[in-house]
Amino acid sequence: MLLEIFGHAPETARMMGWRTIAGQYGPATGQKQQLFGRVDPFCLFAVLPMLFIAGLVFWGGIIILGVVLILLTTLIVMVDAWANRPAGKPAPRYRENY
Repeated sequence: MLLEIFGHAPETARMMGWRTIAGQYGPATGQKQQLFGRVDPFCLFAVLPMLFIAGLVFWGGIIILGVVLILLTTLIVMVDAWANRPAGKPAPRYRENY
């Protein structure tokens, strides 16, 4: 009997009139938030000149500094895309019939 109750806890608890934490909020069916969103066009004001300077640095023979600049521009674009990710849709709210 107890395994049957705990195996179907939200439905059984609702039928028996018990209040559970999981039962009050409903099932977790919300959509997951995306990891990255769109890149802000104003981010390109920082990124494109840095890539141009990285190209000049490569051409000048300072390979390490060019690689660092390219990694920094990649980091800037990734942080910007992460900051502009869309908010996940909240889970629908369910009304309890108590």
